[in-house]
Amino acid sequence: MKNSLLKKAVRMLTNNIGLKLLAVIVSCGLWFVVNNITDPIKSKNFNNIPVEFINVDAVTNEGKVYEVLDGTNIVNVTVTGKSSVLSNIAREDIRAVADMSELTFMNTVRITMSSVRNNSELDFKTNIENVKLSIETKTSIQKPILASTTGSPADGYVVGKVEISENVVRFSGPESLIQQIDHVDAVTNIEGSSSDINTSVDLKLYDVEGKEIKNNSIKMNISKVNVSVTILATKDVPLSFTVVGEPARGYVVSEGIVSVPETVKIAGRASALDSISKISIADAALTVEDAQEPVTVVLNIKKYLPGNVQFADSNFSGNVSVTVGIEQLVTRELQIPARNFAAGSLPEQFNVILREVEGQEYYTIRISGTRAAVDAVIVENTIGVVDMDALLEKLGLAEWVAGTYPGEITFNLPENVTLQQPYLMTVVLEEIVEDTGEEGAEGAENQDNAENE
Repeated sequence: MKNSLLKKAVRMLTNNIGLKLLAVIVSCGLWFVVNNITDPIKSKNFNNIPVEFINVDAVTNEGKVYEVLDGTNIVNVTVTGKSSVLSNIAREDIRAVADMSELTFMNTVRITMSSVRNNSELDFKTNIENVKLSIETKTSIQKPILASTTGSPADGYVVGKVEISENVVRFSGPESLIQQIDHVDAVTNIEGSSSDINTSVDLKLYDVEGKEIKNNSIKMNISKVNVSVTILATKDVPLSFTVVGEPARGYVVSEGIVSVPETVKIAGRASALDSISKISIADAALTVEDAQEPVTVVLNIKKYLPGNVQFADSNFSGNVSVTVGIEQLVTRELQIPARNFAAGSLPEQFNVILREVEGQEYYTIRISGTRAAVDAVIVENTIGVVDMDALLEKLGLAEWVAGTYPGEITFNLPENVTLQQPYLMTVVLEEIVEDTGEEGAEGAENQDNAENE
């Protein structure tokens, strides 16, 4: 019975076997077609994917550094896979990895692509297959940091001190790059500033031609410094010189001292500049001792600046050329009108007579000085005075009494004109007697008696 049933089942399965196999194949094909229609294979592009480097110590442990060439550390990738899978893939899921332990003798590293999601169901194709590298010996140096400014402060102001928080920076990187660094600068913009500046400034690297060097392979221990810039007010002030010594006999220092420059621009706090009207220079080198011709010397006036100011022009060294004119003395005879003489501070109860000019038309004196100075003296405007108060004190008298006294005449001459000799005037003091009638009669009687005798 069991055998009969088994044989009947076998006949049913093997009956029309070709048709049954065909049905299975067709069913599978239909399933595949339907599946692809509902979840097709698609591609998706992701651009500018950065390459991640791993096992970099395979290079750095040998004292080497690497630099990526030709921008090969950025790739564009096309990812292919089922639509249902791709729909869940974002740019952040894509990884491009270069294993530095696989560095070739041509200094290239293969780029391996992957995704953090459904990685086994995806296919990757990149525009760049290998990272190209430059491998060099790593070197380190340190350089001083320069501090400079760009732009111009407001009108009437200049830059004073520029100070930085750090003085030295250390670098490391490819030897060929490090050797290009000529100097390091911290540049502060001061355009239009009229007050002090305190700011943080990026360090910039420059080659010997002044071109900025930018490269991520260069590592610095600091990238910024704090900079303080002092902004100072300015003021133009004249120079004043003091001459030492005396010219040769018969010579004199001419009027005016010529310097180049005649004025200097100084800088400082406004409160300090307000109290400065000139720069006074008294230098032992500016001597005219026994000179018979003009004296020219070069002085450095920097040491004569007040402690709280400086030269506004940082390029000005402070050297000034000073010329002192020396002229031979000339003499001139002046005939001063007698009416130009008088006694000063007239004592009461006395008539004062200056005997040398009494009844005279002129009084002659001789003056000396430079040609220009003596020629500038106007005779009519020259006045001679005997100072009676000074004479009284000189004589040691308590008060005036009638008599004759020698008094020195002073003249209103310019400071650069001198008298060739002192001039004395005989001063006659006559007591003023009041005229009364009795005294007049007595005087007449005495006169008559005298005539009779």
